[in-house]
Amino acid sequence: MVLGDIRQWLLSVRYGLTGLLGTMPAADVWVRPSFRGQMRRGGGGGETPESTSASQAPNRLNAAGTPRNCVALTGLFAFLALLVLIPPGLAQTPTPTVPAVNAVSITSSRALGGNTYFRNERIEVDIGFQIPVSVTGTPQLALTIGSATRQAGYVSGSGTQTLTFHYAVQLADRDTDGLSIGASALALNSGTIQSLTGTNAQLGLGTRAIVNATLHRVNGSPAPLSVGVSSVTIRSRPASGDTYGAGEQIAVAVGFNLPIVVTGTPQLALTIGSATRQANYTTGNRTRTLTFRYTVQSTDRDTNGLSIGASALALNGGTIQGLAGTNAPLGLGTRAIANATGHKVDGSSATAPAVSAVSLTSRPASGDTYVTGEMITVRVSFQIPVTVTGTPQLALTIGTGTGQADYASGSGTTALTFRYTVLATDSDSDGISIGASALALNSGTIRSLAMANATLGLGTHALANQANHKVNRAATVPTVSSVTVSSSPASAMTYGAGETIAVQVGFQIAVTVTGTPQLTLTIGTGTGQAAYASGTGTTTLTFQYTVLATDADSDG
Repeated sequence: MVLGDIRQWLLSVRYGLTGLLGTMPAADVWVRPSFRGQMRRGGGGGETPESTSASQAPNRLNAAGTPRNCVALTGLFAFLALLVLIPPGLAQTPTPTVPAVNAVSITSSRALGGNTYFRNERIEVDIGFQIPVSVTGTPQLALTIGSATRQAGYVSGSGTQTLTFHYAVQLADRDTDGLSIGASALALNSGTIQSLTGTNAQLGLGTRAIVNATLHRVNGSPAPLSVGVSSVTIRSRPASGDTYGAGEQIAVAVGFNLPIVVTGTPQLALTIGSATRQANYTTGNRTRTLTFRYTVQSTDRDTNGLSIGASALALNGGTIQGLAGTNAPLGLGTRAIANATGHKVDGSSATAPAVSAVSLTSRPASGDTYVTGEMITVRVSFQIPVTVTGTPQLALTIGTGTGQADYASGSGTTALTFRYTVLATDSDSDGISIGASALALNSGTIRSLAMANATLGLGTHALANQANHKVNRAATVPTVSSVTVSSSPASAMTYGAGETIAVQVGFQIAVTVTGTPQLTLTIGTGTGQAAYASGTGTTTLTFQYTVLATDADSDG
């Protein structure tokens, strides 16, 4: 339709509607074409327009000379044509006022992939409405899992068109052909689902119900465990710049995706220059991270950075297994390291250890003041690992007196721990201090791993009066200040057979332990005895219990 046709069609519609409504357009606008031509011809030659015959009935013709009933019919047809020809996009569908379900989808993903949910994995379902809804309370969505019905609780979505429901798979759940969601699965459970204007929603799912979703099967057993290397990281740093010297220790952490059990001394091969050096396993049993350490020798050289190959990890007569006893794959794959430029090696020089930090790591049991029997703990850090022989001491200035804190632990690492037990005669109202020359060998030694003697001066790391570490003479009875489950299950929230449950019991002052105290754990309807494992001389004792195959506790 060209522009002239459109104009003519619009004029016809207007003309027709005018006739239908019984009103007359102005004669100078709505003039029958033949009559307009007659007027033009008469304009210069004296011709006059035709006159209406006196015999015609009044009001039967309009100003254009067309019978009025013809105008009405023309207007009616034009109006009907207008309705038919309105573009579909201009006809708006009324917005629904009663919320109804228009989509149901299972949106969760399995932790281990595949098509099966295992124990404690979460099934997530989204219910979509065609208009936004508001929710009060906790509506539920019934899931058919095998022959059982499980209720997924509402968790989010109020004020939007999509409501989300969650369900955590339980031990008894089984469904080999896929869960189902019935047409009447959605229930208010004493809550409400309404439009934003307060109209109750229609709860039926209709044809959107789900029958045997084969990609969403359920097995409430614990998920199968598959152990593998997840990361390789060089955790140590050279004492000076980017190059390790003789006696410095290179520490590498190998991370796994699940906790592992180690026996013996596995090794990690480091490529240093053209030579291969074995870093020995040192720590990490029953955790996700194993640490390997190697001490730089005088013959080691690597000017472009050490490397760790994809096959560097070896058992060396030991084992690396998952908690269920499955051997862990040893390949590092893409996590291998090539020429770590920040970790070069030159064993021709031995670095003398120097103090890099001094800190009070203990805290008074009450407020800011230690009392008789409490233990003061100080950490002296070096920039490279050191070895200790004998019992070096650290002098603490307590008021006008001096107390000698004895070396307690840390040989082979960068941090040495010194401890002092407060005596009845000790008193310091403005806080203990540690002088620059406080560290003494006391007939022992502090050396680098390459046997270079440490520099003992604390220099700027000396401590002036520590206001939060005062001392008086009162005695304190140790009391429990906290109890914490410090371990985590290997899978989700549930321990399996062979896993270790660790519990830490905190005291407000340091305590010493003899023998093997126990901590009773209530597991379901039974009990398990967690045995003391470590912590004597500190404020925190650790107790451990190994889960048995007969243990079961569904609520923690």
